[in-house]
This record gives sequence, structure tokens and C-alpha cells, in this order.
Amino acid sequence: MASGTKTKKILLVSTDRAFLQDTRTAFAASEVIEISTVEKSVNELRGEVLEADFGTVIVDMDAAKLEEIESLQRIMRRLEGRVPVVVVTQEFNAAAVRILVQLKVADFLVKPITTADLVRSVIRALQGPGREENTESQIYTFMPAAGGVGTTTLALQTAFQLHHSVTRGASTCVVDLNFQQGACAEYLDLEPRFDITEIENQPERLDRQLLDVMLSKHASGLCVLAAPTRPSEMRSFKTDVVVRMLDLVSAYFDNVVIDMPRTWFPWTETVLLGSNKLYIVAEMTVPCLRHTQRLIQAIYETAGREVKPSVIVNRFEQKMFDSGIKQADVQDILGEHFVGGISNNYRLVREAVDRGVPLHDIDPNANVVNDLKKIILPEEAVTTTAKSKSLFGLGKGLLKRKAG
Repeated sequence: MASGTKTKKILLVSTDRAFLQDTRTAFAASEVIEISTVEKSVNELRGEVLEADFGTVIVDMDAAKLEEIESLQRIMRRLEGRVPVVVVTQEFNAAAVRILVQLKVADFLVKPITTADLVRSVIRALQGPGREENTESQIYTFMPAAGGVGTTTLALQTAFQLHHSVTRGASTCVVDLNFQQGACAEYLDLEPRFDITEIENQPERLDRQLLDVMLSKHASGLCVLAAPTRPSEMRSFKTDVVVRMLDLVSAYFDNVVIDMPRTWFPWTETVLLGSNKLYIVAEMTVPCLRHTQRLIQAIYETAGREVKPSVIVNRFEQKMFDSGIKQADVQDILGEHFVGGISNNYRLVREAVDRGVPLHDIDPNANVVNDLKKIILPEEAVTTTAKSKSLFGLGKGLLKRKAG
């Protein structure tokens, strides 16, 4: 243990032996976090949560049971806000979410959960509310230069890379703004649950509780906000509806990845201005590259120079003796906007889409995965061989700074 670093104690309350063991294992690598466990239900707890100086309490419970909710309320009253509580629940419904929000728990996770998500949630709770107030969500927006260039695939893979990142890993949500033909949920074999008609005329109705009900959750912990597609309807929602939705998502997720439609809507400019990173996805054809030039110019004319689009060329191929477009041609056409190419691996991408899984589930070292990481997470792409780094690499540093 580093000298001068104060140990943070956490308490886990659970009767789920597998969950207890997984959590002990997850925190065993930490030099600054010490875990204690109580193998009781929340109903059986008495004074255990007050017996030691815990930095965070994790309560594994069934939020659908009234008696367990009442027991949690008693615990929250005893703690008097001094210790953040992270709830892990087996039931996900609007009523349970509303109660947990009212009780002001630090976070709540729904089983099955990954240990990585639990670790990040606990680290955020240990750091206190100040971090969330001072840290803005990072918004990554993907915009197609033409149809069928692979924007959705790259947006989803970016979301997974951010979600599992060692340096930027945190809560991540994908927002599919292609209301007519979006496919984000289908690519991951998820049910799109965002009913935009419910808030169309009253965007203020969209709150944390309703948002949680409308999110689709992948097994990895990645969240997707996507509406059921309606190919026969060309609908243009008011800007304030889209802005309200993105504001709320940004308030509760550290990373937001937006999959934009090809069509320009009244709210498009607002989304572009609110993005930290804007990626235009193109392919290696002369018409597409020329249209990309026009799209960049249109962005500058409407959103101004505050927005700096970067271009990713998908299905990028370099053949020394090929008479087609070469990398030098792409760089001449796009100039400083060109940030990298993604290798052409049609077989891998098609298998992933057909199976409803992310690319790295099939081949974590695929050229497509590595090419994208060099663009999105260059600091990790350089050290891909050092992936054994603990999940606590980032959290430990933050905790050290706070302790100092």
C-alpha cells in the first residue's frame, strides 16, 4: 500500500454467495479499498452498518418487495446521509426506481451486473458527489456521409470501448437519433424501449425514472436509448424534445455516443454544437469523399467553427499497385479532418450483426477493433499488451489525489 494513502472501507450486504464471492474477488486487487461482508438480507440488518467507519455500503436486495424497501429506508435514516449507499437489485421497474431515487441512494444497479460496473459505481460513490457536479459528460457523435457506410457499427463499438476503457471507463449510453430507420438496438439483439410519443408534446415529463424505464440494457452494462423504428413515417420532432432527452442522458452517464441519421433535421445543429467529438463516417469512393467535403462545409456554415468534424474512412484498404483511391488521395481530399481508416473486414462485421453481439466478442484483436481504438482511445491502443492493468488503475489515482 502506498504510504500516505488512506484505506477506504466498504460493506457488502448480501445473501447471494456467488455475488459475494465475485465482489470479493473484484476488490481483492485494490490497494486502497478494503471490503467487509455481511451475509444477511437487508431485513435482518441491525447495527452492522454503523459499527465501522465505512466509506460506502453496498446493499443487495429485491427492490420489488415492500418489506425490503422499508428496511432500506430505516438504514438510510440511521446513516443520515453520511455514507453513500449503492443498491444492487434483482427487479427493474418504474416504481422501484422512483423509490430508490427518492431515498437518494448513490447509485443502483440491476442484476446481472459486471464486476467492472460495480467497481466503477463504488469508486464514484467513494469520491463523493463533487465529482459528478464538476465532471461533464463526454459526447461522441457519429454522422454518416452516405448510406451504408457502417456508422452504427462504429458508434456501437466506440461505446463498448469507452465503457470498458481503463482510462475513460465509466457509465456509457448509446442514443439512436435515427427515429425512422435506426438499428442500434437490433445490432445488439435488444428491444427498443424509447416511446418518444409519450413525451412528444410534454418533454418535461421525461425524468430520471421514465428514462430508466425506456433504456435498453446490454449484458455488459452498456445502455441504449432507441425508439422502435417506423419506416413509413418521416417524423421531425421538435428540438426541445431531443434537447431534453440528451440533457437528461448526459446528466446520468459519463459517456454518451450518438448515432445520427443521414437526414438533417432542425435539431441537428444543436446536437453538433453540444458534442465533444464529431466523427463523420465515410468510405473510399470518390462520390462519398466529395460529399464528405460538402458535409464538412455545411457543418461550418450552420454550426460555425466551434464544431470541428473528424472523418473516419471505413472499409479502408491500401493496395500498393491498385489503380483506385490511395491513402495519399484521401489525405489530399480531406486534409486535417482525416483522423484514420478502419480496415475492411466484412465477414467479421456481418457475423457480429447477425449474432447481435459486439465485434470484440468474436475477435478482440480484430483489425477493425484495433483501428478504431487508435482513433478513439489512442492512449490505450499504444499499450494493448498491458491490458492486465487493474480496474482500479484510474480509481486509485483519483482516490490518492483526494486523500492528499
